[in-house]
Amino acid sequence: MNREDLKGLKYSQEWVKEQIEKYEEQRTIVMNISQNLDGMPKAQNKPNYALENLIDSYNELLNILAKEQRKINKILEQINMLEPIYRTILTKRYLYGENFETISTEIDYDYYNTCKLHGKALNEFDKLDNLANFDQDLPN
Repeated sequence: MNREDLKGLKYSQEWVKEQIEKYEEQRTIVMNISQNLDGMPKAQNKPNYALENLIDSYNELLNILAKEQRKINKILEQINMLEPIYRTILTKRYLYGENFETISTEIDYDYYNTCKLHGKALNEFDKLDNLANFDQDLPN
């Protein structure tokens, strides 16, 4: 994962949370529909295509969410490989969306040094990405 993925981390997490909430709402609706339909007499050979299509679309959504969550997990794993100060700065900046003034106060550095450390942290993050890509390119 590169720094562009890192910069979109917070928004990716928010999107995943929103989609999960929507999924849960729709799942509740679908379950209520299926429970209501179960008590009614059914015509033979007449499946409920609307319900099947709805379930299929939710399965597709779950696959997309799982893929996005794997991406988020890779970014977090890569952050955890950094030195603690770099990890702290990147986590607070991109995971929690804090500004540099707040971060500098929390880590007891001045604003200028916090920005400098942030740049170094991004470079280290990119180095880890390059190492991971290099390892994948090596023949077995």
